[in-house]
Formats: sequence, C-alpha cells, structure tokens
Amino acid sequence: MEISRRRVMAGGATLAAATTAFPALDSPARATTANRALSDPSPQEIANAIGTWDARRTTPRGEELCFLSASDLLRAMRSRRASPVEVAKAYLARIDRLNSKVNAIVYRHPEELVLARARDAERRYMNGTARPMEGLPYLIKDLFDFWKEAPNTFGSVVFKEMGFRPPSNSIYIQRLLDAGINPMGKTNTPEFGHEGTTDNYAFGPTSTPFDLTKNAGGSSGGSAAAVAGFLTALTQGSDAGGSVRIPAAFTNTVGFKATFGRIPQDAPPLPYNPMLHPGPICRTVEDTALSMEVMGGFHPGDKFSIQDRPAYLRSLKQLGGRLNGKRVAFSPNLDIFPVESQVVKAVRNGVAALSAAGAKVSEIPIGMDKMTATDLLSGTQRPVTQAMLSDLWVMLQSALYGFARDLFLHYGIPVDLMKEPHAGKLNPEFRRMLERAAKTSVMEYKHGEFLEIAVNDAVEAVFDQGYDYIVCPTLTTVSVTNTADGNTLGPASVNGVPTERTIGWCMTYPFNFTGHPVVSVPAGFADKMPVGMQIVGRRFADVDVLNAAKAVEDHNPWYGRYPKEF
Repeated sequence: MEISRRRVMAGGATLAAATTAFPALDSPARATTANRALSDPSPQEIANAIGTWDARRTTPRGEELCFLSASDLLRAMRSRRASPVEVAKAYLARIDRLNSKVNAIVYRHPEELVLARARDAERRYMNGTARPMEGLPYLIKDLFDFWKEAPNTFGSVVFKEMGFRPPSNSIYIQRLLDAGINPMGKTNTPEFGHEGTTDNYAFGPTSTPFDLTKNAGGSSGGSAAAVAGFLTALTQGSDAGGSVRIPAAFTNTVGFKATFGRIPQDAPPLPYNPMLHPGPICRTVEDTALSMEVMGGFHPGDKFSIQDRPAYLRSLKQLGGRLNGKRVAFSPNLDIFPVESQVVKAVRNGVAALSAAGAKVSEIPIGMDKMTATDLLSGTQRPVTQAMLSDLWVMLQSALYGFARDLFLHYGIPVDLMKEPHAGKLNPEFRRMLERAAKTSVMEYKHGEFLEIAVNDAVEAVFDQGYDYIVCPTLTTVSVTNTADGNTLGPASVNGVPTERTIGWCMTYPFNFTGHPVVSVPAGFADKMPVGMQIVGRRFADVDVLNAAKAVEDHNPWYGRYPKEF
C-alpha cells in the first residue's frame, strides 16, 4: 500500500524515518486509484492530441534533441525517430556542461538511475505500453514538491546539512512519475520560497540564461532557468505569490497558475491555503497544456480539489488561439503599482497580439485604487496602496512559515528554526518572517482577509462588466542584478516609489489572494531582457487563459529567442 505523507506524519515520523532511503525506481504498476484523478487522460488520448513526428522533418541528433519542445520530443520518441536513452544522455551532458553557469540545478540524479529509467522508457515505446510523458527529461523544484528519491533542502543550509529526504512523493509529482517522466534532479529556490528572487546561503543565486549577471526570479527560479536554458524538457514550480510567473517573466517562459484546486496538494497546510498553487513552467503553451493534463485532476486527499478535468490539449487545438468576440481589460499598472516604462512598452506589444487574434482590448481602471481598508486601532478607513498589499502578503506568508516551523517539531523532526544553531543559518528576511509569525495576532491575520476579499471583489467586478480577461505586466521592473552575499533582493524602489523588496515589485501576488487562473507569457524584450505579461481569466476558465496565451505565441513566437549557449 502506498504510504502518503499524511499517513507518515500522522504516525509520528522521526528524522530517521524521514531520511530513510527508498527504492531508486518505482514499480510501473505502483499507482493506486487514490493517487489518480477521477477522469485521467488515457495515454492514447494524449498521444492522439500530441500526434506524431512529421516524417518530412529531419530528426535532430545529440544535443540538438535538447532544443525540441517537450511535445516535439514526445512526437519524435513515439515515432521511433529518437531514443529515450539518446535523449537522456544529451540532457545529462548539457547539464554537466552548462548548469554551473546558471546554477539552476542543485541536485543531479545519478546517471545510472536516469539511464535505467530511459531504458525502461525505450522498452515501453517498443512494446506499445508508453505512458503520456514517457521518457521526457524533467526537473523538480527543491521545495514542498516532494520526490522521495532525492534530498530535499528547501533552499536552506539547515536542511542541506541534515540530508533530509521526504518520506513520499507529492500528489502531482507522483502523477508525473506515473506518466513516465525521467527526473534528472532538483532545482534551486530561495529559502522556503520566501521571495521573488532565487538566491540562498546553501547554493547561491540562479541566473537567467539571458544575462548571467541577472537573477532568474523566484521562487521557482531554478526551474525556469533550467527550462529556458534547455537543461530540461519540462519542469514545474509552486506559486504562493507569483513563484511560477515571476521567473517565467525573467526567463521568457510560460508560467501557469491554474484555478486554485486544479492541481491537488496533500502536505498540510498547503491544501488549506488558497494562496499556494503548484504549476508548470514551459517553453511553449502546448507543453503547458500537456503538463496540466497530467498534474491536474481531482484527488480525495485535497478537500478543495476540483472534480472536473478539462481536456487541455484537445480544447487548445479546437480553440486555435482565436479570440473573436472576447473582451480584454488591459491595465498597465493595476492602478496602484509603479511600473518601469520599458516594461509597459513591451507589454503593449503583447496586448497587440490579443487584438490581432480578434479580441477587443480596452485600457480601463481595475478598481484597486478605490479599495479601502479599516485601521484596526482607530477604526478609520484609508485608501489601499501597493505597500499595504505587499505587507499583507508578507504577513500571510509569514504565518504559513510559522506553521511549517511548528509542523517540523510536532512530527518529530528535531529542527526549531527559531533557535540556535539553526536560526543563525537562516536568510535574514526569512528569519524576520518567522519572527513576525510569532507576533501576529489572530485578529490581525483575520483582518487581513478583508483586504484579500476587496482584491477579489475588484477583480470580479471587471469580469461582471463582461470582460473575459484582465491583462497586465507580470513585474514592475525589467531585471534584478545578482549579489554575491547569498541574499539577492528585488529593487528598493521603482520609478522613485519605495517598494517592499521580497515581493512588492511583483504584480503577481494579488491574484494569489483571489485564486483566479493566470498565465505569464513572453510579451517582448527591453534592453535585450525578456518581459512577461499576465493574462488573468475567470475562475475555472483555465483553458480560455491558455488559449489567449496561444494567441500571443502565434502572433509573436518567442521560441527562437532562447539562448543555446550562455
């Protein structure tokens, strides 16, 4: 019987139990009904949607295989034009050659285990039992995206030194494994994913392949840099304030935060925190849809898990990036954010693609500048600012980290992050979050939820006006420069306006308050650096959001802009 994390924890997992070595390779038949969505796509359904390799095309060899999209790589392997073993060797060689430059991958899985999976994939293609993602090279974020075959550091010196290994796989990681991915390692993240850049004391900063002096963004920066640098075919991240979309913007990739509940979670308190969404980071919209086919779907272990599962690939092909009759509400600043002019200019280029696809675009106020908040002490109303919103996010995220600290102690893992010798090894911003969690009252926390509701009401009011999408920049700044101290932060100000440095320069986190589906897509470039654009859809309209992303991709293709050398 498969042992879930909840069962392990409920049984009182000790450090020894949590770090026990597990079998290197999963049995092909190990998946259980409880681990699967109610209406999982069959391998044949996905195979039909992906199609086969165009026989008129020349099949790449060697490292050139790494430059194919994940979907094209599937087509090549399914048509016997490429071998999963050849693919695995090509990616391993590229990782070994280039990862040290971007610092995206912090754990590389042993070559013999990667090649063993590749050989198994090759057998499956030969005997007709290939699974939906059979043989695709994959990387997994080193946070709460648990993969029991690898050490898990959370980007923290404390857990790196401990050698912690999760007792089991996350629901969505298990689904990816059951679908046939070939995991090659784990990707860098800031300590416990606490900010919008990727840097830490354990491994250092992750760079975007577009400029090695600039940060890849966070907290899924390692994943985004790896997929943009052709170090993996597919990858994923987790998004509590923009952690999939922020690095997507800095790396010219597609980062998708689906409607809350589309991708189930099982590690407490993650299923009960509507801010946190796992999600794919890919080079193409088609690859994003492929990832959602596997990662999404109902799971009984998550009480907020959504029952229905869209046919992402089939629907995307039917819609074809056409937006005739759709209405887009464009906001260059969500009314309250200072945004660099270069960012706005690039995003307007992306908005033009939506118009070219048939959408009617209107630049309108979103209404966030009309929101008010009640002061707890005086009871007076005051206008909401971007500084108040970012402080709200920091408070809510701090509370989540306070819970995680208690969780480790409660289940027998002897780590109190607030005490020495552990506290002195923490990133200062993350440590301040833990300290704030200890001081935040229940009243203050619950009061903050009124502001979350106000943001949600402003967003819903736009959709009530008949708009199908809200479009805005992903970030307020073009880039963030890496520092050498393990603590790269975002800008202290934008356009002369003071900005909270962990998240305040990101226009992503308001949509974590609301749970709407959002995709960040490449909109264009500023000073040779990629700029991302967010497309927000109605709740549950995930396929429509991806279709709008496809419209941008078709009008202004970005695939040829990825650097093959850096």
